[in-house]
Amino acid sequence: MSRRRIRITALILLVLGSALGGLAGCTDRAGIGVSADAVQSTSPLPTRPSPTSGSAPAPSQTKAGAVSVYRDIVYREASGEQLRLDVCRRARGADGPRPAVLLIHGGAFVAGDKDTPKWQELCSWLAESGYVAVNLNYRLAPVHRFPAAIEDVQAAVEWTRANALTNGVDPDRVGVLGGSAGANLAQLLGTSGAGSTSLGSRVAAVVSLSGAADLTERALTLGDPEPTQIRRVLDYLGCVELTTCPAGAPASPITQVDPSDPPFLLAQSEEESLPVEQTEVMADALTEVGAQPEVLIRPGRAHATGLLDDPSVTAAVLAFLARTLG
Repeated sequence: MSRRRIRITALILLVLGSALGGLAGCTDRAGIGVSADAVQSTSPLPTRPSPTSGSAPAPSQTKAGAVSVYRDIVYREASGEQLRLDVCRRARGADGPRPAVLLIHGGAFVAGDKDTPKWQELCSWLAESGYVAVNLNYRLAPVHRFPAAIEDVQAAVEWTRANALTNGVDPDRVGVLGGSAGANLAQLLGTSGAGSTSLGSRVAAVVSLSGAADLTERALTLGDPEPTQIRRVLDYLGCVELTTCPAGAPASPITQVDPSDPPFLLAQSEEESLPVEQTEVMADALTEVGAQPEVLIRPGRAHATGLLDDPSVTAAVLAFLARTLG
């Protein structure tokens, strides 16, 4: 996929999205304006009509307008840890079960949390837009190395399907959105396994915001990765060098691409910390098996959720989810 074609696509989306407003303050920095105790729905983005959802008791529930947030639900126990998630959804409607979107935070595989304001904001925003959003935590390196994180994320997909009736979810329409390290996991979730994307831990749509597709030795030749990035990846993989790292290939979404994989939206900035070549090689790999990935390369240095400050990106995300999940 040529750089010229990618930039033309980005320009078209910018024009289409310029009137929609931004997801205000939803960046990797502070300033979103959402406390850890109550989600505030401050996004001016338009939302589509909302399908129905059920309601059930949860450890903690708060409401922000029409959105209910069920907090700290244990979805898995692993390595002596209780792994928790939040469910954000609108009140019961009359037009059937809703598609679900899992949210996977970033943090270089060693940090991050679902309770940070930016991910709470995203959870509420997607619920306002008519989805059931599932905002989850997963085990972190270096204590828990690969494949712990992807196993947790896969378990969260299975939990979402197992609790579909309770939460008003259509189990055939489960997608994922991840940022940074969470985008790598979102991509890996999309490429793991084969066959139907409506069963088990498979997903029907993937939104990747600044996600690395290749964690093998080849990653050293894709652009100019920062030394700190390499060190964190090595901590996650449990290796000393990428040149002698057996976990690199199975942790790389690009090594598992096949024709049964779901639609992908791959977004990043031209000058951010993730080399743009990571997105380009993943797009090429998906294209080679007959897929048509949507690629959005924006000017500047915005990373992961920082991309959503750009109204063309928020517009592209909503349009992609509507097209792939309904």
